[in-house]
Amino acid sequence: MNSLLAPVIKPPVVFKRAAKVAVILAVALSVGLHWALLQSVAWAGMFASYAQQTTLREAFTKTFDGKNPCRICKLVREGQQSEKAKESLLPLVKIESLPCAAVFALTPPAPLSVPTAPDEAASPRAESPPSPPPRAA
Repeated sequence: MNSLLAPVIKPPVVFKRAAKVAVILAVALSVGLHWALLQSVAWAGMFASYAQQTTLREAFTKTFDGKNPCRICKLVREGQQSEKAKESLLPLVKIESLPCAAVFALTPPAPLSVPTAPDEAASPRAESPPSPPPRAA
């Protein structure tokens, strides 16, 4: 009977997974992994089409020599160049730190003093423990 019921997905679990996927996608896009993925797809397609027409060695050579770029390869190259152009247009901002002292003086800590009056928490017990000791219930 229980196998017929659909599994219950708790909303917090879904939100956590969605957040993790969103962070992974954001990082991947920010470091340019989308271009690497597109280039890999282009190379796979080129290799498959060249392998149908020639030997595997020639297909591999034609795919990676750079002399025979496909449509996707040209798109990837243009996209990467446009991103580099955008990066070069951004002004560099110099972060200035706060002025620091020219000389640092390290001083030793104050010497420890021994307390003269006895501590009440460390004094011996006034009464002795019960005899025999109580048993746990």
